[in-house]
Amino acid sequence: MNADPCTYVIFGSTGNLSRIKLMPARHHLDVANQLPNGTRILAIGRRPWDQQKWLSEVRDMVVAKTKDDFDETVFQRFSERLQYHQGDIGEAKCYSQLAGLLNEKNNFPKNMAFYLSISPADFGTVMEMLSNNQLFNEDVGWRRVIIEKPFGYDLDSAEALQKRISHYLREEQIYRI
Repeated sequence: MNADPCTYVIFGSTGNLSRIKLMPARHHLDVANQLPNGTRILAIGRRPWDQQKWLSEVRDMVVAKTKDDFDETVFQRFSERLQYHQGDIGEAKCYSQLAGLLNEKNNFPKNMAFYLSISPADFGTVMEMLSNNQLFNEDVGWRRVIIEKPFGYDLDSAEALQKRISHYLREEQIYRI
């Protein structure tokens, strides 16, 4: 595969959407050799897990979806892409530590997709904190945000959310699912 690697930063990685869809789908892409070499997946979650616990949880997520087709060797390759970052998305410390981690020399590809698998009420806060830590800076690599879930609760809240997000990102940086 010739595509450039990227870093998927998944907010809400310990939640149901990640368990049922996101992590099994990333594993499936890896099995199909559709993730470029060097692609990394950085999970953000509040749970006080270490790397070993995170890998055990992801293994369970993948096994639940692959059942009899689970291949331990393939999972081991996939697990080398994974890292867990414990932090509360409502606290500035989470983002300063995240910025430090992402900026460590050659540990993570500079192209980044921030996947928001969180409550719509938290979208604006997360965007602001990422911006405050220069994590949307595209001087080196591209930056994208993927918004999963309802985009607001009604027309007024959707418009307010759009206005807030547009303060930090250009429209071509935003993907809504």
